[in-house]
Amino acid sequence: MSDTCINHLERYWKTLTVSSNEKFNQENYLEALEGYKEALYRAEVLNNHWELCMRLKIPIIQVYIISCNNLAHTHEELQELHQAHAYLKRVIYFLIHLVEHIAISTESIQGDLKQALLAYADFKQRTQFYPSEDTTLDRLIQTLPR
Repeated sequence: MSDTCINHLERYWKTLTVSSNEKFNQENYLEALEGYKEALYRAEVLNNHWELCMRLKIPIIQVYIISCNNLAHTHEELQELHQAHAYLKRVIYFLIHLVEHIAISTESIQGDLKQALLAYADFKQRTQFYPSEDTTLDRLIQTLPR
């Protein structure tokens, strides 16, 4: 993919995100959800071109995290807690994947991972949503200093 295409994808991701943020703030959650899904798709395409995004200084990690968090917050507003939970977990697994499989320093990811784990713990506490099948993240959260 060319530099121009990658830069266009990032700009379109920003446009979709800003537009969806406005819809979210107007409590038009279903329309916001559609825009956020489109934005996540763009973030995933950017993720498939990791080296190019790094070279072009596109903050691909933040783009992906923002997309997932926007979807989680929107699903929470729609009382779709299972989907919100899934997107919060997706951020954590994405960051763990980066540490394990991409040549990126653990230190640069630690802050994002800690923030993602805290957001996950806050969601569970605030919503009292406790699916029984997932204890791995709970164990990770317990290791965080408070």
